[in-house]
Amino acid sequence: MHFRISIASIALMGLFAAPSVFGQAPAGSAAQPVAAGPQKNPTSIALVDVGYILKNHPNMNAKMEGIKAEMTQAQEDIESRRKTLLADQEMIGKTFEADTPQFKQKQESLISQESKLRVDFMGKEKEFAEKQANVIFKSYQSINTAIALVATHYQYDVVLRYSREQNEMDPKKPQTVNFGIQRDVLFHNPGIDVTEMVLAVLNRDEPKATAPAVTPVAGGAPRSATGTNSPANPRAQR
Repeated sequence: MHFRISIASIALMGLFAAPSVFGQAPAGSAAQPVAAGPQKNPTSIALVDVGYILKNHPNMNAKMEGIKAEMTQAQEDIESRRKTLLADQEMIGKTFEADTPQFKQKQESLISQESKLRVDFMGKEKEFAEKQANVIFKSYQSINTAIALVATHYQYDVVLRYSREQNEMDPKKPQTVNFGIQRDVLFHNPGIDVTEMVLAVLNRDEPKATAPAVTPVAGGAPRSATGTNSPANPRAQR
């Protein structure tokens, strides 16, 4: 009798005869335990309402108001110069004949002043835009530092940004509904919202814009390079 053994059958025979790559030992040898994979602990997540913190930042808003006051003053100065140029132009038209050298000289002077006024206006716009961007940039950096401090102190692995306002939908205010249905966090345990703790760190560590010293927040905040107090663990609220 003839037997036909396929290549696939030979391969299967060899697989069962060889030591298994899945931890099974060959016949006659002691069984070897299968190496366990790395154990991954559950990821701990916290939420922060950055928009709320920006509105309540200990010094950002005061600095922005100061810049706005400077902008208002600059705008008033530019407007005053513009009105003076208009008055001068009207005066020149009444005082000198259009074909006289004096009229031409005064007109050239006005054109030069108008050009400088436009350059000064654009320069002021750029200056104040950079000032505002610098305040926001530094404030956002301080927020990130405070978030990292809270997350490290309470051993959070991930901190996500969300908005409390998206949970305040009112059918009578369609814009709140449109905003709310776009939220990324659909459900969360209130205990993982560490917004107030981040704000407490900022209030403790960031100098007020109107005063050089800050009174420590009641209850304290996580330990930092300059502080020692810590609030209650937010995980206890879960």
